[in-house]
Amino acid sequence: MALPAWYVEREEEAREMRRREANWGFINSLPPRVRAAVVLFIETGDLRLSQRLSGLGLEEFIEVLREAGVWIP
Repeated sequence: MALPAWYVEREEEAREMRRREANWGFINSLPPRVRAAVVLFIETGDLRLSQRLSGLGLEEFIEVLREAGVWIP
């Protein structure tokens, strides 16, 4: 079953916003595992998966996202 066009468009807009607003200098300075998790979140918007892969607690990961300037819905 295909996703509705409006949903795909909305997700693409959110992805573009996360990419545009991100502080890439800060993101690139993070440890590799956390950096990969932040990039995964930027690309997919999947907070729980990204947080688990980072190895951080949820609140810690959200704080990293805020410091990186990444939009969190």
